[in-house]
Amino acid sequence: MEQMSSVIEKLFVSKTTLLIIIFCTNTLDNILLTSVVPIIPEVLMSSDRNEESTTVGNDSISLGTLSHHMNVSLSFTKQLLQESYKALDENSQVGLLLSSKALVQIAANPCVGYLSERYGYIILLAVGTFLLFISSLVYACAGKFSSFLAGRLVHGIASSFSSIAGMSMLAELYQSDYERSKVMGVAMGGVALGVVVGYPFGGFLYSLCGQSSPFLILSLFIIIDFGLQGCIIKRSYWMPVSSKAANSIVELLKDPLILITSGIIMLTTMAMSTLEPTIPIWILDTMKAQNWQLGLVFLPDSIGYLIGTNAFGVVARKVGRWICSMFCMILVGFCLICIPFSTSVSQLILPHFGIGLGLGIVDAALMPQLALLVDMRHVTSYGTVYAIAQLAVCLAYGLGPLFGGEMVKLLGFSSLMWSLGCLLIVTSPCCFVLRSVKAREECKSLMLDTEDEVLKKSSSPKYTKLYTDNSINGSH
Repeated sequence: MEQMSSVIEKLFVSKTTLLIIIFCTNTLDNILLTSVVPIIPEVLMSSDRNEESTTVGNDSISLGTLSHHMNVSLSFTKQLLQESYKALDENSQVGLLLSSKALVQIAANPCVGYLSERYGYIILLAVGTFLLFISSLVYACAGKFSSFLAGRLVHGIASSFSSIAGMSMLAELYQSDYERSKVMGVAMGGVALGVVVGYPFGGFLYSLCGQSSPFLILSLFIIIDFGLQGCIIKRSYWMPVSSKAANSIVELLKDPLILITSGIIMLTTMAMSTLEPTIPIWILDTMKAQNWQLGLVFLPDSIGYLIGTNAFGVVARKVGRWICSMFCMILVGFCLICIPFSTSVSQLILPHFGIGLGLGIVDAALMPQLALLVDMRHVTSYGTVYAIAQLAVCLAYGLGPLFGGEMVKLLGFSSLMWSLGCLLIVTSPCCFVLRSVKAREECKSLMLDTEDEVLKKSSSPKYTKLYTDNSINGSH
């Protein structure tokens, strides 16, 4: 019994366990993010039909003193007006719902970055997971625009807590730059997996079992994830809150290398955020595709992102993060330029895969570099710098649809893709500025990694205990 207790204790203080939990949290977060997309339009249209039927019925009753022809005429006119504006109303409501999560995250990220340095990352991860559970329950019960909006806003705050806390925790636990390159790619792979699973998960269960079923199932998994985090919080003495005064978000934004790194993340993410609301309509207009094909058009992006984040984190570190980022910006730009020349859905597979792959490699390369920049140039405190990274992603998802929608109206879809592709290619030389990080900071990190590997091979029990304590506590 004591041996079993010891095994369980070691399991819950393992860094690998933390990595698995962060991966699962990211996966659940993005399943919830995408599973609601095929459900919202149907539910809103059904709600509008019910309100229309109720209103028309009330009008007919109130006009009972008038002639039968007057009732029919009024009802028919009202129906025509509602049908005329139905598509516009639905699109505007869905667009607002999809963008509301990014907008609330923009406001929440700086606050979460500040809180993470005061209360610790594991507590904030648990708070984010609990809010994710609340959001899933709201979605399960939602029937109107206002209730979906409330769930979406709570979801935005939950994502801010969980994403910043998760990446900061990995940066704190894995002090080696080589290890960070591996584990952060794995953690971000949960994002891609959630997107891949989310769309069919939500659409299939909604059509088979109704609106509440996908969200109730997700709630069950979120409770399990939250319970595992609770077991870790009880043992959180091995991961103390930093006593050092963290740099403010303004101070970190003054660092040109952090600013350029975040800008590259924002520009590459904007390629995806601009595509999501614009390409389905273009496909329907030009290719006469079936509705089920629209749900699969972004599958190559997710697969490419999953491969990029998991397979290229260490490769980017060896080759040079600035080189990989520059070529990936060119790759994403070239793929965007190629999209308007496609004449069938099958021809979109390759450029979409290239966009997802490029975006995944950029994230896998630059997310660990943000922690490295903080280590070498600022007070070692990761919550604020990853709040900046999430702020860049949210700005991309907030500005991308707005920019894309206006450009489509003014110039058309093809001009939008060509303009955005050229923008990425033209700005790709900015990555050359990050070359100095390779020459100055990463070489120091490589030396430290080599010393650690030599010392780990030592059979000294005294060193073995010291190394274990340092790796767990995240000390240098």
